[in-house]
Amino acid sequence: MAVSAGPGVINQEFVEILHSVEYAPTEARHMFDGRKAENIRIINVRGDSMSGTIEPGDLLFVDISVKSFDGDGIYAFLYDETAHVKRLQKMKDKLLVISDNKSYAAWDPIEKDEMNRVFVFGKVIGSMPQTYRKHG
Repeated sequence: MAVSAGPGVINQEFVEILHSVEYAPTEARHMFDGRKAENIRIINVRGDSMSGTIEPGDLLFVDISVKSFDGDGIYAFLYDETAHVKRLQKMKDKLLVISDNKSYAAWDPIEKDEMNRVFVFGKVIGSMPQTYRKHG
């Protein structure tokens, strides 16, 4: 699955190429704060709206047990039919959607009566750069 750090991506179909990343049990417990392996998914990010924090092509480690906003942080979510990865912040009865790359305009705050358009499918707990270098 891909999520967009940009205008959004519609996930009609996808091909899983990366099936797993393996870590020693002690390293995994440290990296993922003891979360269960079955709740962690690896998602590839497209776009640069989160640059500075998350770069295009990075692999995101997403805790899919988080199905709703549970405090300020970076989330993978659907807004209507498009998938995004953005920083979410609650302010009174509004939800702010924030791109860390300041070159991008802020979203209009999502009002309480529009929150049913947001479906959280995980909270980003970490990322790993995925840089390909051609050597011949």
